[in-house]
Order: sequence, then structure tokens, then C-alpha cells
Amino acid sequence: MGIDDLVNKAKDLAGKGKDVAGDVTEKAKEVGSRVAEDAREVKDIATGEGSIQDKAKAAVEAVKDGGGPDEPGAPTVPDPGAGPDLPGPPA
Repeated sequence: MGIDDLVNKAKDLAGKGKDVAGDVTEKAKEVGSRVAEDAREVKDIATGEGSIQDKAKAAVEAVKDGGGPDEPGAPTVPDPGAGPDLPGPPA
């Protein structure tokens, strides 16, 4: 493998890294949005009527149900092994 091949391989890997970074950024925005939504819901529960125990139970349920991976359209955590084929550390 010559120097030109190595340079081209490095460019390919750098391009794949940018793609992965963009995907991660988008997922982070989605997750952040869902966390903010859950926080608003928990705040509403905390300032609402009811006993502390009822509020705690309702808050736990809201966080469990809100934005979970079982909801349609909810973001999922990417599988680290599903990314582009990047070389591992040197042996």
C-alpha cells in the first residue's frame, strides 16, 4: 500500500467520521427534546394537587412512559458496533 492509498483511506475514514458525528448530534437533539418534555411534565406533576407519594408515583410513571424506546418515533441508542467499519487500535 503506497502513500496515495493511505491518504485516500484517511480521507474516506474522515468522511465517515463526519457522517457519524452528524448522526450523533441529531440523536442528541432528539433525546434532549424528550428530556425537556419529561422535565416539564414532572414539574407540572410536582406543582399540582395530591400527596407527595401520589406525585412521586405519577412522576416516575411519566418518565418511564414519556419518550421511551417503545414509543413510535422515539430515539434509540445507536449500537456502537453498527457504525462504519473503522480500524481498531494497533495490535
